[in-house]
Amino acid sequence: MSFQPVEAVFFWRYIGANFCSIYGRLDEGSYTKDYLQCRTELRERLDRALGRKDGEEVQVEYRWPGGWRKGEFRKAANDPRGQLSWLPKGQAPAPWKVGDPSADAVIAIPGDPNKATKLEADAELQKLRDSGLDPWVVAVKLRGEDRILHVRAYLTNPPANLEHKSVLQLPTVVRQAMENVPAGSGGGVDSRDFAGMRAPKLLRRILEAHERDPNVLLVGPPGTGKTVAMEDMLALYQGKGSAVAFDPDRWDNTWTEAVIPEASERKAVSLVFHPSYSYEDFVAGLVPEPESNTFRLVARPGPLLSLAHWAMAKDREALLLLDEFNRGPAAAIFGDTLALLDKDKRFVPDSGQEGAAIQRPYPRAEMNVAEEYASDKSREDAVRVASEVRLPASVRILAALNSSDRSVAPLDAALRRRFAILYVGPDYGVLADRLGTECPEEKQAAIFDTPADPSDWSRDHVMQLAVRLLMVLNQRIGFVLGQDFVLGHALLWGVAGETREAAAATLAKAFNERIAATLRLTFLDQDEALGAILGAGPPPTSAPAPSAATAVARWLFPPPALQGVATARLQVSDLNPLDWQASIRALRSLF
Repeated sequence: MSFQPVEAVFFWRYIGANFCSIYGRLDEGSYTKDYLQCRTELRERLDRALGRKDGEEVQVEYRWPGGWRKGEFRKAANDPRGQLSWLPKGQAPAPWKVGDPSADAVIAIPGDPNKATKLEADAELQKLRDSGLDPWVVAVKLRGEDRILHVRAYLTNPPANLEHKSVLQLPTVVRQAMENVPAGSGGGVDSRDFAGMRAPKLLRRILEAHERDPNVLLVGPPGTGKTVAMEDMLALYQGKGSAVAFDPDRWDNTWTEAVIPEASERKAVSLVFHPSYSYEDFVAGLVPEPESNTFRLVARPGPLLSLAHWAMAKDREALLLLDEFNRGPAAAIFGDTLALLDKDKRFVPDSGQEGAAIQRPYPRAEMNVAEEYASDKSREDAVRVASEVRLPASVRILAALNSSDRSVAPLDAALRRRFAILYVGPDYGVLADRLGTECPEEKQAAIFDTPADPSDWSRDHVMQLAVRLLMVLNQRIGFVLGQDFVLGHALLWGVAGETREAAAATLAKAFNERIAATLRLTFLDQDEALGAILGAGPPPTSAPAPSAATAVARWLFPPPALQGVATARLQVSDLNPLDWQASIRALRSLF
């Protein structure tokens, strides 16, 4: 599996009652409990995460790499607190137990798990206290998973051989939430809700670029995650402030985090450029407004001026998302506001940097922003746009365009130089993680040593075929058309299946409906180039021998009556009717 967006993280300090509950059932004292107590705040958050309603007891599943355990979550009788338990009784999830970390990767907390009396178990607890390790047990709820908690344990002060189990491996926002748990308290508390993060690597690149430049442009072929990253950024700015992702199949390096600048208020606007979009829509224009039996023209600010007006107040962060950036006349849409985009031309409150200024459109007409964009709601004129316009440094712009879209004009050079440009290509590592296989080196992609008979293949062979197939095709496309036209990893995102047969069926479907369909449109009336990419070779000069039934692409030679006016045409095969072994042979023939 790959990094998955986190919905919430729950944690408990591993002392006192929590240690006793997890240690094991000893039938005396606190060792008779088989659950973690969840104080009211935590119980309510677990209710939302696990979908528990009043009066219900819900089944949960604890998971960790190589293991799992059933459990239950319920509300205590006549008590606002909750109880997170496990089955069988006395057998808490293995990563939460004490043991020997040097002998077992599952274990993070050292101790002897085999004591048979309360006195002996209490002595183990005292040893743990004296060690100063200060352990925590953690449960991670991923978005989209139903009543599944991924469990781990971490140490505040790990010894040198257990640094990979340090709480420093946790995201900053989780550690900050842990710090709010009183030192003497064993009660659990959950972290804040997180924004979803489906493209963590790209999101980090964007945030790093935004530290240097307020304007960032994502450029690359379709299906490489640009729009997904923009949606992640939108979620960050819509009140979340941090995004966390988690890989449930790893013990180490399991977390990734993205955090935007601290601000008391955040606002984000998402737009899609198109051929009819104009300066009047984006910056400011005259809009008809009804008045009695007629109408009047009113000067109305667009999203750029509205965000700029709102962000003039201190401690506000704004994000302007512009998708399909080259589908509209971008330079004309920005117009004279181009002069305000550069970092050194931005306004910075309380810094002395006034920035560049332009006269707003229709300076003699009163122009007001909507109430939600008021600069200071305590002032009567908080919605009025000044006649002189500046762009605050806290207004960040993130734009994206598909490099393969040649149906539109290229970006104006003056506009282009005002953006930090990030190329976003296919991410084979992300695809390999998604498919649960290893990612080969690109230069070794075509060197694919597999059994000749697909009946000897495993599921991993099929997933390797998917990753290598995309690599090999993109290498050929790069030589023929250039990197702007390569295929994005999203085209194979839906390949799945627990068996080799199921995986092969979804791979054949993805090839037919996503890859072959895209290539046909890209190489419209360019049969020779498409034939080279799909391994069919050059077009024949005479009728060729019939191709194998499993060939992905083959040349059809015209009948004698048409040979004077027609040439050989390339036919791309439909793999869906083939059985799984035949489709594997067909795709394997592309190497």
